[in-house]
Amino acid sequence: MMSFNHYGYNSLKNEQTNKRLRTADYDRESRTTNSSVSSYEDGRRKNAETQPNHILLLTITKVTYPINTDVIHTISKDHGNVLRIVIFRKRGVQAMVEYEEVEQAIKAKQLMDGADIYQGCCTLRVEYAKPSKLNVYKNDSETWDYTTPNPGEKKTAPLLPDPPRAPLISTRPTFPRFDFECRGGLLSTPHDLPNNNYGDSYPATPGRCVLMVYGLDPDKANCNRLFNLFCLYGNVVKIKFLKSKEGCAMVQMDNEMSVDRCMDNLNKLTLISGNVLQLQVSKQMYLSDIMVPYDLPDGTPSFKDYSNSKNNRYHSNSNGKNRRQTPSSVLHFFNAPPNISEADLSQTISKAVKDVDLKIIIKMFPPKGTEARSSSGLVEFTDMAIAVEVIMAVNHWPIKCETSKFPYLLRLCFSSLPKGIANAEMAQ
Repeated sequence: MMSFNHYGYNSLKNEQTNKRLRTADYDRESRTTNSSVSSYEDGRRKNAETQPNHILLLTITKVTYPINTDVIHTISKDHGNVLRIVIFRKRGVQAMVEYEEVEQAIKAKQLMDGADIYQGCCTLRVEYAKPSKLNVYKNDSETWDYTTPNPGEKKTAPLLPDPPRAPLISTRPTFPRFDFECRGGLLSTPHDLPNNNYGDSYPATPGRCVLMVYGLDPDKANCNRLFNLFCLYGNVVKIKFLKSKEGCAMVQMDNEMSVDRCMDNLNKLTLISGNVLQLQVSKQMYLSDIMVPYDLPDGTPSFKDYSNSKNNRYHSNSNGKNRRQTPSSVLHFFNAPPNISEADLSQTISKAVKDVDLKIIIKMFPPKGTEARSSSGLVEFTDMAIAVEVIMAVNHWPIKCETSKFPYLLRLCFSSLPKGIANAEMAQ
């Protein structure tokens, strides 16, 4: 018979039962505590993401006109007292606007998020920024501190008295400042500009006009192929490939507006090789000339100067003629020989891209008059990456014509019919 004294079985069993109860209570309490902590952390993380701040982050897409501190201040000042503005262009065009109070930033976000600066372009995406204060060291087209006329400047006594003549270096601002009127979008189209067309006759500025281009195919990439693509969005000045970084090049555009258009349309573009084209704004102000460039794998030089190239399309006499469209699988061609047939054009494109089995749909536009000097139309491909490859390989391709002493330079650009030729014909 089993003993049930103080040191016996019954005592041991009770002790084990109490231990299990204590363990279960501890586990239950631990789970409750962890759940509470997790809920608190999730709530804190969620609140941190949506926490209003007196500084707003503005992301501008569909950039067609220049963005500077004047433009940002003009669209922001009606919602509160703007203290500082900082614009950066590393991944597209973005700006931070610091208001005096959080309530002013909340009001500005509600009214500006999703709006167009100008009618049909320069669309805003407004978010709360994380910094508590913006640091501004100078007032120019990229940064501005509205609380002080000379930010970051230390006033010291001059080493010499008044100069005997005018200063050798001009202290005039390097970027023009304009006044804008409200009309259509948040602002009207800039009116105080040469030829009344800022997009095509934008003056050359000494800002950041150099782009870093990553993700190129080392075996096929060369200066002319890059020029054929980048010239669709601005005048190309110089192109240089980096010997130390395979598949990397630098492209100098004529002004910051061209850089913004390239960033907006060509960044993260998928190429036919499967590589993704990545663009970043370089800290270099310009590209220096290289007297003896090295040869690329295809035998062409790694550096070229296009500043005097006739294939650059953005000139004062070409206002309104440039078709700036986002990349698509449909291309618009023009300046082809007037008597070229669809079969000849298809053969020319297939020969240039070295793909005999390339599937192409061509639609020729009716000639303008009985004595048309050239022909134009649309070319559709099965994939946008193929269309990008055709732009790089076939743009400015010479086509001989019996009626002309000189060959025609076939010009290409992306079409405004991204859904295809067949859908456009059905809509008509």
